[in-house]
Amino acid sequence: MSDGQAMSFRVTRRALLELAAGLTALKAAGPAGASRPTAVDPAVVDHFAELRALLVQADDKLGGRTILATVEQQITQIAALRRQARGQLRDRLLSTEARWSEFGCWLSDDLGDRAAGDRWLDRASGMAQEADDREFSSYVLARKAQRIVGTGDDDRVVGLARAAFRHPDVPPRVHAFAAVQEARGSTLDNDATGFQTAMERAHTLVATDPATDDEHALGSFCTPPYLAAQEGEGWLRLNQPHRAITSFTTAVNHWPDRYRRERGMYLSRTAHAYLAAAEPEQAATTADEALTLATTTGSARVHRDILALTRQLKPFSHHQQVRELLDRVAATG
Repeated sequence: MSDGQAMSFRVTRRALLELAAGLTALKAAGPAGASRPTAVDPAVVDHFAELRALLVQADDKLGGRTILATVEQQITQIAALRRQARGQLRDRLLSTEARWSEFGCWLSDDLGDRAAGDRWLDRASGMAQEADDREFSSYVLARKAQRIVGTGDDDRVVGLARAAFRHPDVPPRVHAFAAVQEARGSTLDNDATGFQTAMERAHTLVATDPATDDEHALGSFCTPPYLAAQEGEGWLRLNQPHRAITSFTTAVNHWPDRYRRERGMYLSRTAHAYLAAAEPEQAATTADEALTLATTTGSARVHRDILALTRQLKPFSHHQQVRELLDRVAATG
């Protein structure tokens, strides 16, 4: 159930049964300090990959608050198995734990808990390096670049993004994600040329990467609509709101239906662009649609972005659309 409505999504019988089993398996794993080397079935690595994919779907449909505790429990179980394993299997479990920890970071960020997100991502970074998982290490560096914007260390954005390129043997879409962060860093220096160059690099990398049916493959989200959304962000930071509106609109119109929360975020960002272009009524109308998705998915991140917009819209409350949005935001708390 979500916002009073029944939601459904496809899941294999095996994944569902494994989820139910996984939620009750913690006691069997025993205390962390009591584990000792024993036989661990290598198939658990695939199990946790499938389970994580299932929870990613649940997160988008129901919101992170409904699954964060489950993710934390599964990380505890992965850690218990990792302590028991040795050799290559231990490294694979370590890499698995890193991916789940990054997922914990994503959920924490979306729920507004930045400190927890920092802890999860630092954990993911250390484990990926220990496991010599270069693909995921590159991805985590790009994620760090993404998250550091606005923290006072903006000078590190480009450096972290470029560090993500140092491992050559990673999927092109991971490098495309890093190029997006490099582009973002360029906008912080008001460097429009650097922004466009980095975004062109991202588009080229995505275009040369064969499409995959695995929507949970690392970097698979880095698609043309995603790049269009990032271009919208860049043009907005560069004070070119009309170009931002064009890019955001392209992204939103082609956004996959299964990723409703992110569509809500970019609708909110489109509303910011409309306001920057001196179109407060259109900004309010667009933000109202974003608010519906923020409420449905329970995204604190999207809701915060809408609240920031409404504070700027208050001088335009004589417009009906703006007044209705302000009333609705006030009602939702």
